[in-house]
Amino acid sequence: MAGTQLDLPRGRSRRCCYPWRLSAAIDRRNRPEARAIPPSLAEDAVSAAALLAPLGVGLLDAVQRFVAAETRTRASVTIEDAIAAFRATGDAWSKSQATAYRLRGEKLIKAFPGRMLSTITGEELQKNLAATTGGPGAFNQNLRLVRAIWNWCAKPPRKWCEDEPIKHLEAKDTVSAEVGTLTAAQAAKLLQTAEKHLPDCVPAFAIALFTGMRQKEIDRLTPADITVDGITVPATSAKTKRRRFVQMPEPLAAWLAAYPVGESVTPSNWRRKEKAVRRLAGWKVWSDQVPTMGFQPPMDATPADDLPEWPQNALRHTAATVSIALGKPIETLTFEHGHVGGLEMLRRHYVGAMPKKEALAIWTIGPHGTKLKALTAA
Repeated sequence: MAGTQLDLPRGRSRRCCYPWRLSAAIDRRNRPEARAIPPSLAEDAVSAAALLAPLGVGLLDAVQRFVAAETRTRASVTIEDAIAAFRATGDAWSKSQATAYRLRGEKLIKAFPGRMLSTITGEELQKNLAATTGGPGAFNQNLRLVRAIWNWCAKPPRKWCEDEPIKHLEAKDTVSAEVGTLTAAQAAKLLQTAEKHLPDCVPAFAIALFTGMRQKEIDRLTPADITVDGITVPATSAKTKRRRFVQMPEPLAAWLAAYPVGESVTPSNWRRKEKAVRRLAGWKVWSDQVPTMGFQPPMDATPADDLPEWPQNALRHTAATVSIALGKPIETLTFEHGHVGGLEMLRRHYVGAMPKKEALAIWTIGPHGTKLKALTAA
C-alpha cells in the first residue's frame, strides 16, 4: 500500500498477508497506544478476560455492551421526571383518566424512587403491578396505564427507555361468564369496617351496595342529586348518556339518615380510603393507607397471599343479584342500573344466582349493627 510501511513477518511478502491481517497491521500502525499498553491496564484486561471467560463473552464485547447501557442510562431521566412530563400532556384526559394516571404514577415513584427509567426492568414492573393491585381486572387495567406511560417515554424525541420490557408483560386471565357477588356476611363486614375506621366512606359504599350504581357515577354525584325520593344520575355522568332516576331503596335511606352526605358523596382521597376499607374487611387488596392507620402491629401495604380476591364490580353485581332475588322486575332493574347489555344478559347473570333468604339478609343490613325490618327490593 503506497505511503504505508508495514512490519511484516520475516520471509513473508505483502502478497501472502490475508486481508484481516493487513487490516490489523494498519490498525496497529494508526493506533500506537495499542503497542504501548501500561502494565496496570494490561493486568486489568487479563483479569477482566478471566472473569468473562466462563460466560463466553469477550472483553471487547463486554465493554461495548457496558458502553451501550451506560449511554442509554445517561440519556434517560428519573422516574419522577418521566411521570411528571407524561402527566403534563394530559390536557385532553377525562377526570377519571387523569386520576388513574396520577395514582399509578405515584405507585411507580414509590416503588422505584430516584431510578433512571431505562434501568427499570419488565420483571420489576410485573412484580409491582401484582403487589399493588387486587384481582385480575384491576391488574389488567393498571397494566394498560403502565404500558401507555412507558410507550410514550420510549418514543422519539424522548427515548428515555426501551419499549421492549413492557412488551412482554402479560395480562391476567379473567372469567367473564360469571359475576362475583358478596355474601350477606361479607357485605355486613364491609359496611361495619367503614363505620369503624373511615365513616366518611359509608355513604358511597351504601349507595353502591343498595343501588348498584357504577363507581364513576357515584364519583360525579352531588348532594343535590340525592333526595328522600331517590337519586338522579345526570346524563353527563351516566354510561348510557341518558338521565335516569333511581328510587330510594329503604335500606339506603336508613344508612343515609345515619350517615348524611356532606359536601361531597365521595370523601377526599376516596380511592385510597375505599381500598383501605376493603383490605380491613378481609380482602386481598393492596393499600398504602393501612400502614399509616396506627395498627399494632403495623399492617403492611401488601396483603397476605391467603386472602380472597375482591370480585370485579362486586357491589354492583351484588345489588343486581339481590334486587332480582327479591322480586324487582328485570325491566326496572335494566333502567335503574343503566344496563346496556340487554335483558338476556341480565337474566343469564342474575336470575337465580342468589337464594331469596341470602338476598333478604343483605337487604336488611342496618347501620350500627342493627337489622332492618323485612323490606322488598321493588
